Amino acid sequence: MVQKTYQTQPPKGSLRQRITNLNDNLDAKYAVFRRSLSGKSAQFRTIHESIDAATEVAKIHAAEAVSNGDHDFTFYVVQLKHRVGIENGKPVDTPMA
Repeated sequence: MVQKTYQTQPPKGSLRQRITNLNDNLDAKYAVFRRSLSGKSAQFRTIHESIDAATEVAKIHAAEAVSNGDHDFTFYVVQLKHRVGIENGKPVDTPMA
């Protein structure tokens, strides 16, 4: 994953915010994804502690997409239920509490 770098940290919930480590906010239960142009995948955008916050950010992303001239996009708000994988070299198989 290519990580953008900025001189200042993005404010929490801002459009610049990108998730690099879910361990930074274990209370977050909702994520915003954007459907790819082909419709075969979705890109992870941001993570939020409430469905209302995630929905609001998805609406902001959608408004920004329209202002950029996009005519084919969908943002999804999803609830995170479980983590499976390897993090920091250790196996992870944990429900999102």
